[in-house]
Amino acid sequence: MATPGQLMFARRLGPTARLLIWLLVGVSCVVVDARYRALDDLRSGFSLLLQPAREILRVPSDIAAELGGFFARHRLLQKERDALLAERARLLVSVNAAKELVRENAELRTLLQLQTRPGQQAVQAALLYQGHDWFAQRITLDLGGGGGLRSGLPVVDATGLVGQVSRVYPGSSEVALVSSPDQLTPVFVERTGQRGLAAGSGHGQMELRYMPAQTDIRAGDRLLTSGIDRVYPAGIPVARVSRVSRSQSSPYLRVECLPLAGLDRSRVVLVLIAEPQVTTR
Repeated sequence: MATPGQLMFARRLGPTARLLIWLLVGVSCVVVDARYRALDDLRSGFSLLLQPAREILRVPSDIAAELGGFFARHRLLQKERDALLAERARLLVSVNAAKELVRENAELRTLLQLQTRPGQQAVQAALLYQGHDWFAQRITLDLGGGGGLRSGLPVVDATGLVGQVSRVYPGSSEVALVSSPDQLTPVFVERTGQRGLAAGSGHGQMELRYMPAQTDIRAGDRLLTSGIDRVYPAGIPVARVSRVSRSQSSPYLRVECLPLAGLDRSRVVLVLIAEPQVTTR
């Protein structure tokens, strides 16, 4: 039943009519906006309303770009770090080589000064290898009988007496170190002039034997070759006193010494050969 004021036979608009109406409205809005810019304020309002949504939608792409940049910078920093580490290693090798050259230069300068000793000839030799048994206290040189060496010749380095040639081969020779238990070296104390006999005790150490208990000797005294055996020239540094102890049961002091020569460090040594003396009538 129709209510008061309602038309009995009113008809609703069809889909086609509604579409045409909305098309007409849309075209009118386009014409008005194109001609009079009537919808600029409306667009600005919608832009402000949609700004947060645009920011939210842009977050994933910003995060992806930032992560990509982070990993790219990380790889670049890793490459730079590896390059710097390699350069540092090369520089360390160069520095160590320079230090070794400085050390060898200083050692050779000292050896050249030793060569100026009157009455003797100094032949330069290089260390081939250390004996397989270190307790044997022997080293092998690259010079032998072909270089004029013979048994019994003294061997020195830049800091002191190394030992004595014990065996000679055509192209090499063996040297018994001063710390060898079978080596005896006549010495004197540089500070007092007291003479004694230095003997090797093995393990790179020496001892000064048969020193009376009242002898004036102390730790730090330097021992030099006395030359009385006519094997070692006088004045070559041999050892430094490291410890002096007294025993109630012995009339002699126990004097422990450390060799001054680089027994386990020297690479270049000199073999001292006495020059024949020319007698004039």
